[in-house]
Amino acid sequence: MTDRIFNVAIVGRPNVGKSRLFNRIVGRRISIVHDKPGVTRDIVAEPLGENIILMDTGGMFSVPEASEKIIGEATTKQAKFAVSNSDAIIFVVDSQDGLAPLDIEIAKLLRDSGKPVLLAVNKIDVPQHQIRAFEFHRLGFPDFAEVSAEHGIGFDKIISFLECKFGKIDANFKDADSERIKISFAGRPNVGKSSIANRIIGEERMIVSPVAGTTRDVVKFDIDATSRKGEPMKFRFFDTAGLRLKRKTNTSLDFLSSGRARNAISKSDVVFMVLDAMEGVSELDKRLAGEIFDAGASIILLVNKWDYASKTFAGGELRGYKNLADFKSKFEEAVRKALPQLGNAPIYFCSAIENKGLGGILEAAFGMYKRMNMPVSTGKLNSAVGKILDGYPPKYVRGKRFKVYYCVKTGSRPFTVRVYCNTASVLAESYKRYIIGGLRDALGLGGVSIRLDLVGKQPRKSNGELSE
Repeated sequence: MTDRIFNVAIVGRPNVGKSRLFNRIVGRRISIVHDKPGVTRDIVAEPLGENIILMDTGGMFSVPEASEKIIGEATTKQAKFAVSNSDAIIFVVDSQDGLAPLDIEIAKLLRDSGKPVLLAVNKIDVPQHQIRAFEFHRLGFPDFAEVSAEHGIGFDKIISFLECKFGKIDANFKDADSERIKISFAGRPNVGKSSIANRIIGEERMIVSPVAGTTRDVVKFDIDATSRKGEPMKFRFFDTAGLRLKRKTNTSLDFLSSGRARNAISKSDVVFMVLDAMEGVSELDKRLAGEIFDAGASIILLVNKWDYASKTFAGGELRGYKNLADFKSKFEEAVRKALPQLGNAPIYFCSAIENKGLGGILEAAFGMYKRMNMPVSTGKLNSAVGKILDGYPPKYVRGKRFKVYYCVKTGSRPFTVRVYCNTASVLAESYKRYIIGGLRDALGLGGVSIRLDLVGKQPRKSNGELSE
């Protein structure tokens, strides 16, 4: 078996059905499918076996509205990047529209690349579309398939093309690296998530632009690194769309993007939550931090655009602070107060544009993951909880005071502590938060999500048996 990894890019002009065809080939919904042109902007990649990667790309040479011109240009750049780094190309055209000038322009680019090309004529659902498919032979590609991504027609030719070039495709392939530490970038639109991701991976894999809401899909990429102690660190990163308050999710596309982002967070071990240094903590940031912890993930906070804060201070516009270090200290204090869930979680003040302040974040994520999964003896856990209760005893509720018999760690994501107690119903939510904060400090858990699983003592029936 070859160790070579082959890349196959799906390309074409906007709205010809590339993402639907991509989803059909990989056998599940990965790329967002929507009637609006230009939904796919970043490269979305999925394995088709041990040595084949299929890449979905954005529509090439689109002519968007003036406000999105920069995104259209970046999307074309990304698609060209995919073509240059691919071993074969699936060129998708639309039989419903017929041969378009953009198809001819893209065909020339692909012929010049010298890569093997399969021309996939999509949307041949009705007879008149099948007849129109013949005009695409003018493009001169010998490998030709009439398909319907909507109804799964003609895909045997696509699979045959790929298997002829690269070997057997495994429809039930399971990624051997699925146990990687899963990390998401999350935050409001335009805080710099994709810019930070690009700095980490060292290439322009994600589109970066000053237009809010550029990233629509969840973009996945893997990184292998080594810790300072020589430990292997294997990560799987997810760059997500900017999240908005639900009441401001105005379109079905926004809804899909937000849903994909939240789904990525729900599967992540650690979330790099990105803030804008010039805007601080917003209402959405507070809710997002709560969502991340509710999902069981841990948080590392990245305060991006710190270069702007430095320049603003140098310009004398940040009055009331002794120096930049004093401003930074006060900023961090305000952030931790606004986001009490963070505890002593690491906060990195960084600048993606200047590539500063990001040096230790991979090691920090690795350390966070180890803390999530570290074993804690029952004795140590009981001692910590005992000191927490003694420090601020719970109040009596309906004549009863909350009492703990013993505790045990039962889960890592979230860090779950099962608490066997006299009664769970008398413990107020505020006191639960107090216990969680105490455990975070006592065990050095920082931004690790902690959950209490309260198990009250079951009352006995008159015959001595436990009641249901």
